[in-house]
Amino acid sequence: MEKQILDVLNAGLGLVKSGQEGLDKAKAEFTKSFQELAAKGASDNSEASVRVREFVDKFLNEAKELTTAATKTYEDSRAKALEVYNQIVEEAKKLVPAEQIEAIKAKFSEVTETVKKPAAPTKKTA
Repeated sequence: MEKQILDVLNAGLGLVKSGQEGLDKAKAEFTKSFQELAAKGASDNSEASVRVREFVDKFLNEAKELTTAATKTYEDSRAKALEVYNQIVEEAKKLVPAEQIEAIKAKFSEVTETVKKPAAPTKKTA
Protein backbone atom coordinates (compact mmCIF):
# COMPACT_ATOMS: atom_id res chain seq x y z
CA MET A 1 0.00 0.00 0.00
CA GLU A 2 2.86 2.35 0.87
CA LYS A 3 4.45 1.78 -2.54
CA GLN A 4 1.19 2.57 -4.29
CA ILE A 5 0.86 5.85 -2.40
CA LEU A 6 4.44 6.78 -3.29
CA ASP A 7 3.82 5.83 -6.93
CA VAL A 8 0.71 8.04 -7.04
CA LEU A 9 2.63 10.89 -5.40
CA ASN A 10 5.51 10.52 -7.85
CA ALA A 11 3.11 10.37 -10.78
CA GLY A 12 1.49 13.60 -9.57
CA LEU A 13 4.88 15.26 -9.23
CA GLY A 14 5.81 14.08 -12.72
CA LEU A 15 2.58 15.52 -14.08
CA VAL A 16 3.31 18.87 -12.45
CA LYS A 17 6.87 18.84 -13.83
CA SER A 18 5.63 17.97 -17.33
CA GLY A 19 3.00 20.66 -17.14
CA GLN A 20 5.60 23.24 -16.10
CA GLU A 21 7.92 22.21 -18.93
CA GLY A 22 5.05 22.45 -21.40
CA LEU A 23 4.11 25.86 -20.08
CA ASP A 24 7.70 27.09 -20.38
CA LYS A 25 7.92 25.77 -23.95
CA ALA A 26 4.61 27.41 -24.93
CA LYS A 27 5.76 30.70 -23.40
CA ALA A 28 9.04 30.58 -25.36
CA GLU A 29 7.20 29.80 -28.60
CA PHE A 30 4.72 32.62 -28.02
CA THR A 31 7.54 35.09 -27.31
CA LYS A 32 9.35 34.02 -30.48
CA SER A 33 6.18 34.33 -32.60
CA PHE A 34 5.38 37.71 -31.11
CA GLN A 35 8.86 39.03 -31.87
CA GLU A 36 8.64 37.76 -35.46
CA LEU A 37 5.28 39.48 -35.94
CA ALA A 38 6.61 42.71 -34.41
CA ALA A 39 9.60 42.62 -36.79
CA LYS A 40 7.29 42.11 -39.78
CA GLY A 41 5.10 44.97 -38.66
CA ALA A 42 8.09 47.25 -38.11
CA SER A 43 9.29 46.59 -41.65
CA ASP A 44 5.89 47.51 -43.14
CA ASN A 45 6.18 51.09 -44.35
CA SER A 46 2.99 51.19 -46.38
CA GLU A 47 0.94 54.38 -46.27
CA ALA A 48 -1.76 52.75 -44.13
CA SER A 49 0.77 51.47 -41.58
CA VAL A 50 2.50 54.84 -41.37
CA ARG A 51 -0.86 56.55 -40.78
CA VAL A 52 -1.83 54.07 -38.09
CA ARG A 53 1.53 54.59 -36.33
CA GLU A 54 1.10 58.38 -36.52
CA PHE A 55 -2.45 58.16 -35.17
CA VAL A 56 -1.39 55.94 -32.27
CA ASP A 57 1.58 58.19 -31.52
CA LYS A 58 -0.67 61.26 -31.52
CA PHE A 59 -3.21 59.48 -29.33
CA LEU A 60 -0.55 58.45 -26.80
CA ASN A 61 0.91 61.97 -26.67
CA GLU A 62 -2.53 63.50 -26.12
CA ALA A 63 -3.31 60.94 -23.43
CA LYS A 64 -0.01 61.75 -21.70
CA GLU A 65 -0.77 65.48 -21.85
CA LEU A 66 -4.26 64.91 -20.48
CA THR A 67 -2.90 62.79 -17.63
CA THR A 68 -0.31 65.43 -16.81
CA ALA A 69 -2.96 68.16 -16.81
CA ALA A 70 -5.29 66.08 -14.64
CA THR A 71 -2.50 65.37 -12.17
CA LYS A 72 -1.61 69.07 -11.98
CA THR A 73 -5.26 70.02 -11.47
CA TYR A 74 -5.59 67.40 -8.72
CA GLU A 75 -2.44 68.61 -6.97
CA ASP A 76 -3.54 72.25 -7.25
CA SER A 77 -7.00 71.40 -5.88
CA ARG A 78 -5.51 69.37 -3.04
CA ALA A 79 -3.13 72.20 -2.11
CA LYS A 80 -5.99 74.72 -2.15
CA ALA A 81 -8.21 72.45 -0.02
CA LEU A 82 -5.37 71.98 2.48
CA GLU A 83 -4.83 75.75 2.61
CA VAL A 84 -8.54 76.37 3.28
CA TYR A 85 -8.58 73.61 5.91
CA ASN A 86 -5.59 75.15 7.70
CA GLN A 87 -7.30 78.56 7.65
CA ILE A 88 -10.45 77.04 9.14
CA VAL A 89 -8.41 75.31 11.85
CA GLU A 90 -6.65 78.57 12.73
CA GLU A 91 -9.95 80.45 12.90
CA ALA A 92 -11.48 77.68 15.02
CA LYS A 93 -8.55 77.91 17.44
CA LYS A 94 -9.34 81.60 17.93
CA LEU A 95 -13.04 80.96 18.56
CA VAL A 96 -13.04 77.69 20.52
CA PRO A 97 -11.33 77.28 23.90
CA ALA A 98 -8.36 74.86 23.94
CA GLU A 99 -10.09 72.41 26.31
CA GLN A 100 -13.02 72.09 23.93
CA ILE A 101 -10.64 71.44 21.04
CA GLU A 102 -9.00 68.66 23.06
CA ALA A 103 -12.43 67.21 23.88
CA ILE A 104 -13.34 67.25 20.18
CA LYS A 105 -10.04 65.56 19.26
CA ALA A 106 -10.67 62.90 21.92
CA LYS A 107 -14.16 62.27 20.52
CA PHE A 108 -12.76 61.99 16.96
CA SER A 109 -10.18 59.49 18.21
CA GLU A 110 -12.89 57.49 19.93
CA VAL A 111 -15.04 57.44 16.79
CA THR A 112 -12.01 56.49 14.67
CA GLU A 113 -11.17 53.56 16.95
CA THR A 114 -14.80 52.41 16.94
CA VAL A 115 -14.89 52.47 13.14
CA LYS A 116 -11.60 50.55 12.91
CA LYS A 117 -12.84 47.69 15.14
CA PRO A 118 -14.42 44.80 13.25
CA ALA A 119 -18.11 44.45 13.85
CA ALA A 120 -19.11 41.81 16.36
CA PRO A 121 -20.78 38.82 14.72
CA THR A 122 -24.52 38.94 14.99
CA LYS A 123 -26.70 35.95 15.65
CA LYS A 124 -29.07 35.12 12.87
CA THR A 125 -32.56 34.12 13.78
CA ALA A 126 -34.61 31.98 11.51
